Amino acid sequence: MRLRFWSASALAAGFVTALVFVRPIFGQDAGPAPATNPKTEAAAPAVEKAKGRAIDLKLAIAGLGSKGCEVDVKPGNPTCVFRPQTLRVKADGQVTVSLKEVEIRGADRNCSIALTIREDGQPAKTIYRGYRVAAVARPGTAESFLCCLSSPSKVAAVAGSTPAATRR
Repeated sequence: MRLRFWSASALAAGFVTALVFVRPIFGQDAGPAPATNPKTEAAAPAVEKAKGRAIDLKLAIAGLGSKGCEVDVKPGNPTCVFRPQTLRVKADGQVTVSLKEVEIRGADRNCSIALTIREDGQPAKTIYRGYRVAAVARPGTAESFLCCLSSPSKVAAVAGSTPAATRR
């Protein structure tokens, strides 16, 4: 009986000692505030104004008809936040989408984008693409990514021309 009481009290004393002595060693306690530099205080609001980063997404859509198509660009998942856009793409299929104030919330730095292509006479086709952005955004520059896609009419033509027996 005495031995059990002694071991329980020793365990409790060890726990209290660990809280008192080990916690300050690892810097968990808040100490005095560091001295501030007036030059860095003036520059701090300029850094806070730059929300997110800029990304240029170059779209190349193959097989568009003479009327072109409309493309909706939206975030692919909640870890990437930017303002959705709708663009009209001409028959050549080349367009650059400038995404401003892109905020990456995930630790993996992936920017997921959902592209919905709407072409006359075809059902809407949504394609998801993901890009890994740089760890640190350079101010005043935009990262650029290329995205090659097939139009819904080209995919429908290829799917309709192959016999069912050879389709995999």
